[in-house]
Amino acid sequence: MLTRERAIERLSNIEREAAELKREIEQGWFEATGKTPTEIFLEKCGGWEDDRTTEEIIEDIYSSRTSSDRCADLFDEEKE
Repeated sequence: MLTRERAIERLSNIEREAAELKREIEQGWFEATGKTPTEIFLEKCGGWEDDRTTEEIIEDIYSSRTSSDRCADLFDEEKE
């Protein structure tokens, strides 16, 4: 069971951590890494891995496309 004292201690820790994070952001932690935000993002996402050639990937994309007339009436000017 969480005691009042333990709850206050945990809240104090959260306040301290939030203040530290705010300071780091204000000081620019992106610059401290020596990397741009885009580079950091790409590192977290991982890279694209595929053994196919560019032409094979493009062919796969186009062959996977489907045609639909769903919502086509939204652009029908004759209804106005």
